Amino acid sequence: METATNELDLGALLPSVGSVLGLIKILLVLAMLAGPLLQLGFGLLYWFKPPQEANYGLGYRFWWGMSSLDAWKFTQLLAGKVFTVMGGALTLIAIVVSIIIGGLELEDMANWAAICVLIELVLIGLGCLAINILVMLKFDKDGYRRDEEYEE
Repeated sequence: METATNELDLGALLPSVGSVLGLIKILLVLAMLAGPLLQLGFGLLYWFKPPQEANYGLGYRFWWGMSSLDAWKFTQLLAGKVFTVMGGALTLIAIVVSIIIGGLELEDMANWAAICVLIELVLIGLGCLAINILVMLKFDKDGYRRDEEYEE
């Protein structure tokens, strides 16, 4: 008498190697696009529908930008513009790079994807640094504009 395990082909339950490799390549492309798309999304949000008051939940939070309502609005608008431009440019670059490296072997594609993600992180960090510096040049630590006279 044959048992049920003799009739069951366990190899048929496993996915094919080609489908697994294809899924990994898709995940690598998504990893390259995740940062720029998030930056683009937040940029559009901060530019066109920014939070109206300084808060600790949503918005580009920088302590000099949270020191007054004027500084907060300026920071959100600036962050929106910088993030939208950088996010859009990085998204287009990531799409082009993913098309170029899509035909490579999986290991080479993973190496290029990792390099692209690291470059994206550095550029996003530099964008944040630029926003912070511009806010510090425009406002003092108490939230007053540097280009306007005020009484203390």
